[in-house]
Amino acid sequence: MYLKKQFAAIAVLCAFCFLYSCKRQHHNVTRGFYYWKTIYKPSAYEIDRLHELQVQKMYLRLFDVDWEPANNQPIPIAPIQLPDKMDTSLRFIPVVFITQRTLAHLQKNQVTPLAENIDHLIKALCTNAGITPQEVQIDCDWTSGNKELYFSLLSVLKQQAYVKGKTLSCTIRMHQVKYTTSSGIPPVDKGMLMCYSMGDMKKTGVRNSILDVDEAKDYLKRIGTYSLPLDIALPIFQWCILFRNGRFNGIMHDIAPADVSGNKLFTHTGDNIYRCKADTLWQGFSLKAKDELRVESPSYDALMDIASFTSKQLSQPDVNVLLFSCDSITLSKYSMHELESVYNSYR
Repeated sequence: MYLKKQFAAIAVLCAFCFLYSCKRQHHNVTRGFYYWKTIYKPSAYEIDRLHELQVQKMYLRLFDVDWEPANNQPIPIAPIQLPDKMDTSLRFIPVVFITQRTLAHLQKNQVTPLAENIDHLIKALCTNAGITPQEVQIDCDWTSGNKELYFSLLSVLKQQAYVKGKTLSCTIRMHQVKYTTSSGIPPVDKGMLMCYSMGDMKKTGVRNSILDVDEAKDYLKRIGTYSLPLDIALPIFQWCILFRNGRFNGIMHDIAPADVSGNKLFTHTGDNIYRCKADTLWQGFSLKAKDELRVESPSYDALMDIASFTSKQLSQPDVNVLLFSCDSITLSKYSMHELESVYNSYR
């Protein structure tokens, strides 16, 4: 009888611990967006939505770093055009995107000059626009083969005059969280976990390469043990993947599902796949008969599912929750209630 009572008590305790572990963690949430255009000029509609959502931070892509074969060196490309005065209701965080091609060609003796040049250009762009950031972010999908070079660049950048003393963050892909042994931990103050772009967009069998919730959960089930504090970035963007003769032919950005589903130019062949009926020029894209479009867009239910899941995993009290990205087409897909609910999943 005594043993039965003991087992019963243990069972109750285990059930309590299980339920407690499954409860959503509560966080102090700072709301943010990414801005990924080459001219910072949000529309009145975009500004209104940002204010209604009480967005506090804008992560602003300042420029890309790409490789120039002619001179065998990294160069900045597509720098953003910023106005003289920025919206004082937002805190701006500069973001620099580094291409994989840059890391593939970068030599060790080029790391310090590159870090210095990145630092100088960030300072120039921010100073001219009157931005005084407390954080700088580097966006790069590094690999196990180039992680040492990339981590060295981050370490050197952290010591540069403008970045020094600020929080240095970098983006973290889901595979880099799951496979920490091979991916390593970058030498930064915090990471921005990019909860999207899971599948191989070039494969015809992939249903949604932006966000596959089941696969994402498998990759993210141990983010609470990651050795860096993690902020969260969620996808609200959309695109079409174009296939020609059964092969990947490119990405058609900013195409809404409704643009394709109700269009007489296309035949719905199943799920989110549409076939072009005839050669045509549409939305600035030259399409051929029998081209196939895979329309991809994360649903509200998928966003809420992954938001609820990651909220349970994160153990730190404070978290920045970012939506990618800020533009009218993207914002118009979701109601204010839906976007509020996504943010509130972390509270």
